[in-house]
Amino acid sequence: MAKGFLTAYAQGMEAKEGFTERFRVHMLHQQILNWGCAKAMKRVTWDNKLSFADWAQKFMDIEI
Repeated sequence: MAKGFLTAYAQGMEAKEGFTERFRVHMLHQQILNWGCAKAMKRVTWDNKLSFADWAQKFMDIEI
């Protein structure tokens, strides 16, 4: 669903240059917050031994 939204959003943008790079930075920042919060609250829903880099990679691989 998110990919469809972003695709439609990007198609309607006039200034697309740099959007993907900016989006990846914002996505990574949000995932850092999500990771830290889940770890601090001991509410991890993924393999706790998984590194942040491996866990966050799926969010960074999104094609826009």
